[in-house]
This record gives sequence, structure tokens and C-alpha cells, in this order.
Amino acid sequence: MSDYEKARQVLGDIVERMGIAADIRVHEEADRVRLEIVCDEPDRLVGRKGQTLDALQHLVGKIVFRGRTLGQAGAPQRPIVVDAGGYRDRHAARLRELAAKLAEQALARGRPVAVEPMSAHDRRIMHMALADVAGVTTRSEGEGDERHMWIVPVAQE
Repeated sequence: MSDYEKARQVLGDIVERMGIAADIRVHEEADRVRLEIVCDEPDRLVGRKGQTLDALQHLVGKIVFRGRTLGQAGAPQRPIVVDAGGYRDRHAARLRELAAKLAEQALARGRPVAVEPMSAHDRRIMHMALADVAGVTTRSEGEGDERHMWIVPVAQE
């Protein structure tokens, strides 16, 4: 059984123990393997700001890869991403929209705009969304839960 099939089985067992009837679909993509949970109540699996999905993803990875890291000999080359109800794609789209709106504000005001602290993954989505936007640059500052992003007009650099 491949690691990804094992991941599907582990996730299915966890979701079943949560009392949710679901089908787990494996989608192998170029840079990741997405485990999509198909069920009638995806909001229960998403949780507040995706925290339940993040926890499920972490658990599945720890169980399946036990002591191995990505890229290590014998380990998978792509990370596992757990999703339910298309939450991850919708969330990324909202972050890209927010990034564009805040970049417009920074340019209009001629001053840097601070973005509330967020996860490293969410900051990365916003950094990438603004990487090719003319007139602004981005940077992250702070530590731990207080790490946040700044959108800075180029003239302010």
C-alpha cells in the first residue's frame, strides 16, 4: 500500500470516529497530494479558520510518515493536503483578493499597510499574489503568533 493510500485510509478512520460519514478521494497533483473529504457536513471538518482541517492534515502526516521527512530517502516527495468542501481553494482566493485590495490601499495612501498576523501558509499565499504587482513589495516581521506581513509601496522601501 502506498503512503498516499495509507493516508486516505487513516483519514477515513479518523473522520469515521468523529461520527461523520464521508468518502476520501485522493488527487495526485504536481506539487502535492490532496485528500478531499466528501461529506454532507464539511463545515464540521473545516472548523474555525480551517483549524480542524489543519489538525487532521498534521495528524495524518505524522501517522503516515512516522519519522520520515519530505525528500528523505524512502519518504514521499509531495506533502499531503487535507481539504473538505473546497475550503482550501476558496480561502486562497479570498487571501489573493485581500492582498490586491491592500496593495491598492498602500499605493493610494503612499504608506505601508500592515496585515493582521496569520499562518505562514497564508502569508506565503499573499506574498506570492503580490510578487508581480508593480509598485509594491512585501515583507514579514515579528515572531511566532505575532508574525505579520507588510505591503509596502516601492518608494517606501
